Amino acid sequence: MKNRLNRERWRHDVEARQRSVVFPDTVQNEVRFWRNLGKQGWTTTSKIGLVVLGIFVFGALATILLAVLSQGPTAAWVLVLAMLLVWGPIFGLIAWATRRTLRRIDDRRAKTHKL
Repeated sequence: MKNRLNRERWRHDVEARQRSVVFPDTVQNEVRFWRNLGKQGWTTTSKIGLVVLGIFVFGALATILLAVLSQGPTAAWVLVLAMLLVWGPIFGLIAWATRRTLRRIDDRRAKTHKL
């Protein structure tokens, strides 16, 4: 009985957090995120992902800095433009696919509510 009650309380909490699109709830969720960020243990996969992300970000910044120092600002602009041309479409596709999926979910919800 207690396990079922805890599960219901957890489900209600998750649903309440998902609906948080108004001001006080969004701030509470952000505060909860930053407080809990370091509390849980990091898995090996999380650590590897964080290291890869750090290498990518700092590697890109170091490449731009080296281009500016060695060849002048025009080389940096060429490098930045190349990164935009490579990563821009990738992030564009991710945004498009996310919107498409969310639209499909909304359509399915609307169909179930009509029935």
